[in-house]
Amino acid sequence: MSFQIDEQNIEIIKTARKGSIGLKVEPNRIALMVPKHLSDETILLFLNSEKDWLRSQILEQKENMPKHLSLRSGSELLLFGEKILYKEDHHTDIPKMYSELSGTTLTIFCKQKRKLKHEQAAIRKQVVHFFSEQLQSVLDKYMIDFSAQVGVSVMDVSIKNYKSRWGSCYPDGRIQFNWRLAMAPISVIQYVMMHELCHLIHPNHSKAYWAEVLKYCPNYQTEKQWLSDNGASLMSL
Repeated sequence: MSFQIDEQNIEIIKTARKGSIGLKVEPNRIALMVPKHLSDETILLFLNSEKDWLRSQILEQKENMPKHLSLRSGSELLLFGEKILYKEDHHTDIPKMYSELSGTTLTIFCKQKRKLKHEQAAIRKQVVHFFSEQLQSVLDKYMIDFSAQVGVSVMDVSIKNYKSRWGSCYPDGRIQFNWRLAMAPISVIQYVMMHELCHLIHPNHSKAYWAEVLKYCPNYQTEKQWLSDNGASLMSL
């Protein structure tokens, strides 16, 4: 079930929540979370009566998406398309610097016994490691199945620190991905995976190549647009 407001599609998702209705705005998806006991007629009545509220909430939440990402304690980052709070803890004594995700807060514990000469570089290394691990978990989950769908053999998958690309592949079956992809929604990561896998069949961006991508990623234009709209922010980190 879905609903249109100003040419924006709102996906209706029925959940186990008891009495409240919640709006979730992501870069490539708008979803209204409603209690599953509500009838479709009741939901449509709510939507039609609260159009102005929904319109303002969608606009406000979209405007609140971070436009520039930075490693400044208290700033916002993204993890799989969702905002998370980035913090640095310079007070807790630890034997070795490490990162910890608790809820929607990513904390880098920094206060080691051995004072580092280049602490900010070490902090950044921890952040890159954290996001690389997050991305690796998605690649591990989908790569075997996706490569089987496309009918190609993948020899090696690695994560790189690209400055201007999301991924690359080589004729011998090696595929590499940008660690910053971990900040994109899962559907966008899946699109980039399919994008690179299809290059093992068509090493170009011809019509035949895009037709191949379309077979496995019917909504690839939406995911591609997300990267176009938000890629500069991700690359700024």
